[in-house]
Amino acid sequence: MHSMERPTATVRNVSVSQAGFGGVTGQLQVDVMNPNAFGVPLSEIDWQLSVGGSRAATGQVSLQQTIPAQGVSPITTTLSISTMDAVMVAAALGSGARTYTLDAHLHFSTAVGPLDVEVQKTGELAM
Repeated sequence: MHSMERPTATVRNVSVSQAGFGGVTGQLQVDVMNPNAFGVPLSEIDWQLSVGGSRAATGQVSLQQTIPAQGVSPITTTLSISTMDAVMVAAALGSGARTYTLDAHLHFSTAVGPLDVEVQKTGELAM
């Protein structure tokens, strides 16, 4: 039985690629580091995005990716924001807000049970 160290994650980038009446789409890029001598399966990411200090949207992404032993895996996923939440994002972007905060919870399904890792990133939206 191996002891397990907690993986870590760093948000590399958050970007909005399209905003319109159908909603907002963007990308989340995260580097996940696994310090263990065995692969760790990443199953899900829950996220909340705030723009200009106001909660803009939340979402969940299901994944089936194993982070290799003592390795780093870049994870890129699409952020889809509903029309209702997009109105709030568009209003914030329209008023000139570009700062964001992304709170993400990475969920790993391991042989010893579920393991969650939290990560937060504050920055400027790439438009």
